[in-house]
Amino acid sequence: MYVVSYFTNAEEALHLAYSHDGEEFAAVNGGRPVLRGTVGTGRLRDPFIGVGPDGLFHLLATDGWTSPHIVHATSADLLTWSDQELLEGMAGVEGALNAWAPEFFLDRGTGLYHLVWSSVVEAGSTAEGRDFEHVGQNHRIWHCTTEDFRAFSAPGLFFDPGHSVIDATVREREGGGFLMAYKDERGTNDLATAHKDIHLTTFETPGGPYTATAGPVTPSVVEGPSIFRRGGELVMIFDHYLEGRYGAARSKDGVDWEPVALALPSGMRHASVLEAPSLTSLAPR
Repeated sequence: MYVVSYFTNAEEALHLAYSHDGEEFAAVNGGRPVLRGTVGTGRLRDPFIGVGPDGLFHLLATDGWTSPHIVHATSADLLTWSDQELLEGMAGVEGALNAWAPEFFLDRGTGLYHLVWSSVVEAGSTAEGRDFEHVGQNHRIWHCTTEDFRAFSAPGLFFDPGHSVIDATVREREGGGFLMAYKDERGTNDLATAHKDIHLTTFETPGGPYTATAGPVTPSVVEGPSIFRRGGELVMIFDHYLEGRYGAARSKDGVDWEPVALALPSGMRHASVLEAPSLTSLAPR
């Protein structure tokens, strides 16, 4: 089964949809949220769900535009959730203004889970008066590690190509190493801009070295990539956020990509795809 977690502009909360074939997705709970924010700003943007070391589903989400915290909660069935908490993602980093689009992946070689997110760091500055929603800022990809989602390492820089980047998503490659997709955040929020598209890089060890980046592998203007495996191919979905629609591409090797059509819920924003065993709580067969 495939489960998509997302938010909408109407309700910045956790929405879910499911699919048995990775092509047609049906909204859960009649399209209504399954979880609303209760901590921090009360917003759940860019929700990501993965399986943690305890076998539970772990939710990470963005706590609004200018919060340096990350929302975290756990669930056994994706419908009933633990109390939410705020993780101090950028704790101790002077000038950290935000923490966007948190995700995590497992490095099986070390047993460590790596949380990755996007942040602006400008010592001596604040977010006050900045239009984060409409004006691009100078982001890089940051991370920390954990074994148990209770104790976390100090945050550190994860990926810096020399220009603003956001929305990193990482998955293991068959045969070893990792594939990372991310958004080139340069340019402006209009359809004629350069950049604002998705690129790829690979690495053997979290934190690099990284291969030369490839791309763009999507049109512009898009963000929020998520990659899942469907049969013998990889499928990437991405948010055409200025146009209110979603796009997708597929690849046999993670290098060459071509457009593919998926049926996804309307109004979906910055979604992530979880590959999970069949969950009767979401979709009884």
